[in-house]
Amino acid sequence: MHEYPILIYFFVFVLLLFFFQNISLILLAFLVFLAGLYADVLFRALRLKRFEFEYPHVFVLPFGKNAYAFGNSILIGKKLLEEDPEIIKAILYHELGHIRFKDFTTVFLLIFVYNAVLTTKSIFLIGAYALLFAWIYWQMEVRSDLFAKSCGANIEKALQKFNIRWRLYFLKNVQNTSWQETGIYITLVFLLGLYFGLSLKH
Repeated sequence: MHEYPILIYFFVFVLLLFFFQNISLILLAFLVFLAGLYADVLFRALRLKRFEFEYPHVFVLPFGKNAYAFGNSILIGKKLLEEDPEIIKAILYHELGHIRFKDFTTVFLLIFVYNAVLTTKSIFLIGAYALLFAWIYWQMEVRSDLFAKSCGANIEKALQKFNIRWRLYFLKNVQNTSWQETGIYITLVFLLGLYFGLSLKH
């Protein structure tokens, strides 16, 4: 529910690419994607306790105070279960939104683009990729919040609890999120200027 799970996935994939350079990228992709499709089988084999919810693949981690969507499953930290049941329900619906919209696959595809961009060694492309990643991440999180809200979950209460203001403002239609869109456009203009400036120099 906090802001960092997507970054955890990103760095896990990047580390996999780094440590398994000797095997085919396609094979690595297939193995990770397969793990995502059958995540529930993996977590049952690890003997993780199931948490009762309308979606059957929710497993309790013995540590942490967060929740994650991985493939077809949701992982919820044991400490998070101490929260208000209404907050837990909202968080689980948010994570279920990530599963419904196949966001695990989206993040995975972003890693392929990342790998391709790195080979170009272009500052402009790396910057443009960072913007793409930030934009898609924003869309995924807001979309999952809206999904949770459509299921009748009090997602606003969960966002308030964890102080995730930008998503809370968006749901409440408060215009304090306009800085994000402005920031993306300013950064894009800066990168374009940098790119053309470097082009003219050579």
